[in-house]
Amino acid sequence: MKSKEENQQETMDNKESKIEKCMEDQKQQDESAEAPVQETENPEINEEETLAQKLEEAKDRFLRKVAEFDNFKKRTAKEKTENFSLGICEAVEKLLPVLDNLDRAIAAAESNDDKEALLEGIKMVRKQFCEALSGIGVSEIEAVGKEFDPDKHNAVMMEDSDLPSNTVIEEFAKGYAYNRDDNVKVIRHSMVKVSN
Repeated sequence: MKSKEENQQETMDNKESKIEKCMEDQKQQDESAEAPVQETENPEINEEETLAQKLEEAKDRFLRKVAEFDNFKKRTAKEKTENFSLGICEAVEKLLPVLDNLDRAIAAAESNDDKEALLEGIKMVRKQFCEALSGIGVSEIEAVGKEFDPDKHNAVMMEDSDLPSNTVIEEFAKGYAYNRDDNVKVIRHSMVKVSN
């Protein structure tokens, strides 16, 4: 087994040999660049050939860049679709147990006349559904007693009340927002009644 010093020495030797090889390659390139250009009888023909060659090289580089960009677009579109599908699958996976419990509640209601037990079961399923929503970053928007916020609430009625003006006094439909990394996006605005 090699010691640490031997490994360091070997690494230094490898680096030095790579540097020497690069220097030799550069020297060969410099020598080939300095080699005298054979003069032809007609310098215009030689210049045209050189320009044509440069044009072909530029076309080749351009086509390669276009192909690279096209591949990049295809790859990012595929990744975007895969990420979206993965997000949908993760969200649905958290909601499926709720559907299972709703099916059980329906089966229990059909075979049992105990309305209290059915109501308790439905409340439990609702609680489970709220927990599933919370697990994927969805939360209810607080409304009643809060100041009306057009970014979160949708006022469908106004009414005189003892509460301060512009206060939500009743909620007809709950609003929901998606919270991710301190970034809140409203999914559905709360449908509310506001005080005059």
